[in-house]
Amino acid sequence: MKFTSLVALGAALGVSAATFAEPNSNENAHSYYQLVIFADVLSRVQDEYIEDVDPADLVADALNGALRSLDPHSHYSPPKDFERQQEISRREYGGLGIEVSMQDGFILVGYANKGAPAARSGIKAGDLITHVEGVSIKDKDLSEAVEKMRGLAGDPITITVKTAEDEPRDIIVVREVVQGRAVRNRMFEGMGYIYLETFNNANVARDLGEAIDILEAEHGGKLPGLVLDLRGNGGGLLTQSVAVSSYFLDGGEVLSVRGRRAADNDRYHAERGEKLAGVPVVVLISGTSASASEIVAGALQDRGRALIVGTQSFGKGSVQSVYPLNNGKDGALRLTTDRYFTPSGRSIQGLGITPDIWVEAFPDTGQNRITFRESSLANSLDAIILETEGNPKTHKDVEHEYPPEDWASDQDYQLHRAVEVLKAEDFKSRLQHAFND
Repeated sequence: MKFTSLVALGAALGVSAATFAEPNSNENAHSYYQLVIFADVLSRVQDEYIEDVDPADLVADALNGALRSLDPHSHYSPPKDFERQQEISRREYGGLGIEVSMQDGFILVGYANKGAPAARSGIKAGDLITHVEGVSIKDKDLSEAVEKMRGLAGDPITITVKTAEDEPRDIIVVREVVQGRAVRNRMFEGMGYIYLETFNNANVARDLGEAIDILEAEHGGKLPGLVLDLRGNGGGLLTQSVAVSSYFLDGGEVLSVRGRRAADNDRYHAERGEKLAGVPVVVLISGTSASASEIVAGALQDRGRALIVGTQSFGKGSVQSVYPLNNGKDGALRLTTDRYFTPSGRSIQGLGITPDIWVEAFPDTGQNRITFRESSLANSLDAIILETEGNPKTHKDVEHEYPPEDWASDQDYQLHRAVEVLKAEDFKSRLQHAFND
């Protein structure tokens, strides 16, 4: 890019060459003049650098360098990256619409999406898949077997299915673009257990409702208790965090959002009609529970609806808005626009959610473990908050509990303790005490 092309750049931006020549005429003109400098540097790099460089990569890196100086979560995504991010968030793939595991060397169907091709072909939870395209999958690796069932939408596949005591039967299923669930559910030691993998899916709340229905059907009625596992859930859509919270709250505030201007401030409320009214709930969190996960955990904690078990959450108390550029053809800008607060007015930024019952995942070895949280990130908003609001209130002091030294490494101690808490006779009194603390 030569300097002669910068006039065209100025025209595209709505400023003239005269404006470029007089950078001090006003603030906007000065900003545009910085683009002249940037373009000049880019031109020289293209012409004089020791190796060939991709100007698109340079521009993307420059934009992200500028955005990272603001905070860790603002960034620019080039067109291909933005398209890939959208595909991941939709969780769409060409397949059959089933969730599977291995049992006795074969594929066990744990869940069949009602609207997907497998369910429409008569495949249901509990079925065993023994062959794919006539080839036995006995004792094959699960990921290898699953990969054989995936493919292009519209392509047929023949699978051999065995239901209970019936004879195996061949079923031809035509693959479709299906959306995987971000929810996993099962009964565990008499209690309902639901794991939410992410909130970055527009159907998370819908899938959660379906998971609750499945558990209630399996249990034969109202659940005696539920563990909602948000460990490792890095967050996602704010709207989905509100919708998920609505299953546990009968209306009322879930969070408040505060932006740059007073007009940007808003409050989000749960819908009326709590689905799990009266059911004891424990929410599991960890150091990698962030953003939307913290919204849900913070809302249920502040509202006295659930006991929080696990370790301190990540501490991401900011909201990012995504702005597709030229309808996504030029990529997208993800920009921090708001901070969120729990119903009681707590800011989670840099602090996270403190569990009511702090339970570590691993035995205490006497060594300090390195923790990586929001406050560890370069240019986190903590410094801004400290300057504008003073030192934020630190989290409450909670005694740490560790698994016994002889605890089996393949057993989930935090989940074990969550179920113990649910089954304890003093659950209600502990919940009330935590709410009043």
